[in-house]
Amino acid sequence: MKWLKGLLGYGLVLMLVMTAVDLWRSRDLPASADALSQLVTLKGKPVDLVAQSHREPVLLYVWASWCGVCRFVSPMVEMVPGPVMSIAIASGSDQKVAAYMKAKGHDFAVVNDADNRLARTLGIGVTPTLMVVHQGELKLATTGFTTLPGMLLRRWIVQFGD
Repeated sequence: MKWLKGLLGYGLVLMLVMTAVDLWRSRDLPASADALSQLVTLKGKPVDLVAQSHREPVLLYVWASWCGVCRFVSPMVEMVPGPVMSIAIASGSDQKVAAYMKAKGHDFAVVNDADNRLARTLGIGVTPTLMVVHQGELKLATTGFTTLPGMLLRRWIVQFGD
């Protein structure tokens, strides 16, 4: 029983450190998510993440087909319940991104940012990057490997921390 208590203590400390790092990384995010209000997915569906984020927090996943870490994170993104939007950066044409999605068996919504313009507007320089869009603002960014519980926890923190 003592080892379980110690494990829970370490888990709590780790969660606090991760949250602090995410908050530190998030300090340079644009205050507004206006760049996400007129997006079109690969399937031609118009999406307004700003409007959607006023109903509930949206997990925003920025990835690239050439990103090694994204190959491990993307399957977990598939499992996230609730609204998820992804942006493929510098990954080629719409057809190339669609073929990649099909080959990997991914079905989450994706916007192709072939020229990396949207990523630069959002201040993203690393893949994968995950953020939560809530009440029209970008919040709680994290980069690198993230687990499904980490994704859910970040969305929960943003939703109930406001």
